[in-house]
Amino acid sequence: MKLRHLPPVLFLFVTALSLPSLSFHRHLSHPRSPPSLSSHHAAVDDDALLRRLASVDPGADYLLAEATELLANASLSSTPSPGNHRLVNLRFPSHDSTNATAYRLRVPHDSTLHADDATILTSFRASLRSVLLTRRRHIPRDSATIAAVVRDLPALLGLRRRRFPTCAVVGNSGILLGSGRGAQIDAHDFIIRLNNAPAGGEFTRDVGARTSLSLAHSTVLRRCATSPSAATTPRCSACHPYGRDVPFAIYVSHAAHLLDALVCGNATATPFRLIITDPRLDALCARIAKYYSLRRFVAETGSPASGWRRDERPPHFHYSSGLQAVVVALGVCDEVSMFGFGKAAGTKHHYHTGRKKETAVHDYEAEYQFYRDLRERPEMVPFLDQAVAAGFKTPPVRQYW
Repeated sequence: MKLRHLPPVLFLFVTALSLPSLSFHRHLSHPRSPPSLSSHHAAVDDDALLRRLASVDPGADYLLAEATELLANASLSSTPSPGNHRLVNLRFPSHDSTNATAYRLRVPHDSTLHADDATILTSFRASLRSVLLTRRRHIPRDSATIAAVVRDLPALLGLRRRRFPTCAVVGNSGILLGSGRGAQIDAHDFIIRLNNAPAGGEFTRDVGARTSLSLAHSTVLRRCATSPSAATTPRCSACHPYGRDVPFAIYVSHAAHLLDALVCGNATATPFRLIITDPRLDALCARIAKYYSLRRFVAETGSPASGWRRDERPPHFHYSSGLQAVVVALGVCDEVSMFGFGKAAGTKHHYHTGRKKETAVHDYEAEYQFYRDLRERPEMVPFLDQAVAAGFKTPPVRQYW
C-alpha cells in the first residue's frame, strides 16, 4: 500500500476600548482636554510601535528551529507492544551528544505506517520539509498579506459553501454549566468546538450536541495519541470525539507533533479529516494576541512596551484555541455568536474538567479586550483592519455567555 505522508501540509487555513496610547496612565492624571494634533500623532506612533513589537513571534521561530533540528538529526526506532499497536521512539542528539529519546507514540497496526522504521522516518521528514517550506514562503513581514487569509478560509477549510449565515464558537469556560444554552448553540448553521471538549450526553442542555469543526492545539492530538486508549482504540478515533464527518484542525507549536498527525493521517480508514492550520492564520492570531497583551501591560503598569517579557523563553506566550476559533469564524460566517468565553467567581476554568487555574501561556484578559473590540468597534482591531481596508467585511459578533 502506498504510504501517504502528511499532505504538503493541508493548510487550513486552515479589540473594549479605543486604541489607547502608550502614555495611557499619564493621561489619567490630567483633566481631559480636546485632543491635539500632536497627541493624535503620538497615538498613531504608539499604535505603530505595538504593531511592530507584536509582529515578533519567538514561538514561530522556535517551531522552525525545532523542525530544522529534527530534519537534520532525528532517528526512529520501534518495538513491539502488547495489543494492536507498536511503540515508536523518536530520538535526536541532546546537548551531551547522546541519542536521547524525545518522543514516544503508539502506531496502530491498521496504519499504513506499519512499514519499517526507515519508511516512517522518510515520511516524517517529508512533513517537516513541507512545514519549513510553507512557513518560510507564506510568512512575509507584510501584515496585509497575512490578514488576507481571512478571505481565504472557506476554501482552505474545504467548505461546501462560501459562508454560513450563523456560526457559534463554543468555548470551554465553566460558566456554561447551568447556562441552558445548548438548544441555542445547536440552532446555528456552523458550530466550532475547541480542544475536543465533550458535547452532547450530560452536557447537551448547556453546550449542545452538534459540531461542524473541531479546532485544537497539537498537544491535544499528542495526549490522545499517547493515552492508554490509543492502545485499544483503532485508527486514532480516540483523538476526535465528534465523528468522522467533522474536520479536525490543529495548530502546531512543536514540530515533533507532526509525527502524531502523520500517524493519524495514515490510518487505513482515517476516521476524520485532519488539517494543519495555515501559517498565515497562525501568524495573524499570534499578532492580535500579542498586541492586546502588550497594550494591557502598558495600560496597567505604566511601563514601556519593551518591558513586556512573556515570550522570552519556552513555553512561549501564544494565543488560545478560542481566539483562533473566533478569527476562523470571522472568515466563514455572516454572524458570529460566542458562548463559553466568560468567567465568574467560583466557576471552573473548563466546564468538563476540575481545573480552576488559567493556562499561563495565554493572556485571557487581553483576549477579552479583543473580543470586546470585535463587538463594539471592529474597525479598530489591529491587523484585521488591513483585511477590511482590502474589502473584507467583519461580521457582527455577539457574546452570549
